[in-house]
Amino acid sequence: MVKVAAVQAAPVWMDAKGTLEKTLTIIEDAAGKGVQLVAFGEVWLPGYPFTIWLQAPMVAMDVVMKHRVNAITLDGPEMAAICEAARVHRIWVMMGFAERDRGSIYCSQALIDDRGEIVLSRRKLRPTHMERTVWGEGPATDIKVVDTPFGKVGGLCCWENIQPVNRQGMYQLGEQIHVACWPSFGMFKGMRQAYALSAEANMAESQSYALQGGCFVIAPNSVISEESLEAITMGNPDLRNIVFAGGGSAAIFGPDGYRLTDPIPDTEEGLAIAEIDLAMIEGAKVFADPAGHYFRPDVTRLVLEAFAGPAEERSVDQLEEAL
Repeated sequence: MVKVAAVQAAPVWMDAKGTLEKTLTIIEDAAGKGVQLVAFGEVWLPGYPFTIWLQAPMVAMDVVMKHRVNAITLDGPEMAAICEAARVHRIWVMMGFAERDRGSIYCSQALIDDRGEIVLSRRKLRPTHMERTVWGEGPATDIKVVDTPFGKVGGLCCWENIQPVNRQGMYQLGEQIHVACWPSFGMFKGMRQAYALSAEANMAESQSYALQGGCFVIAPNSVISEESLEAITMGNPDLRNIVFAGGGSAAIFGPDGYRLTDPIPDTEEGLAIAEIDLAMIEGAKVFADPAGHYFRPDVTRLVLEAFAGPAEERSVDQLEEAL
């Protein structure tokens, strides 16, 4: 048994120092509740640059620049302080952060153990849509899982969790506890044209990841605070009909797809906490092991090879010929 927590909270938006102070408080609070692994949302530090979805790229450049200057490095003082908090409170931490590497910024995750050591770091493989105006791409080798005292732990950011190939790679590595980091779902609330940017759609992805992989999924995400709305909308009152305070939807799912935590109101901060039993995975894998008895690598290889060429060469005819 291990007690885990998904953070639902608002960062001090585009403020690395302020968000760091809040991070340390949350870590202490989680440890005080007996949590052994606490997970933060996508680019929790210094916050998700929502403005890029609301304004043209050059109009949103002020926010992009604030995001850049508040990005942190793996070996910088902010990460050192988080590592020290993990060591002092004897807790594991999965941190979502904007990572600076020379002149580029990446959407990253780091897993810190209870001795204050970084045991995993990775970057989002493919930023989604407007995110490509802010972040670079991570390497293919950043499909990673690490051994911990409470099982094999890995993580993906936001719509990385949708990609079938990403999922299969994590399942093949024997992942038992997955951290699906998400931003707030405070944009386009109630709008049909929002496509799949809703809390319902993305929590369904977290749930299906757990069911498909026969693993536990911790799904932390952020909250948009009332105080940050003016900065996010850059003072444009019309955008208040597109982005709203709240958007929290943190949850934890079991390997049978069952939700293990009660919803926290979407405007409130808190920890979604569950005690998980890895023995449940054995029961799930009896029925479907996506990396073993329920996996057909020959079919996967056939499909990928048939559609691996340039777009104009991809066709159903190719797959039929291969078959």
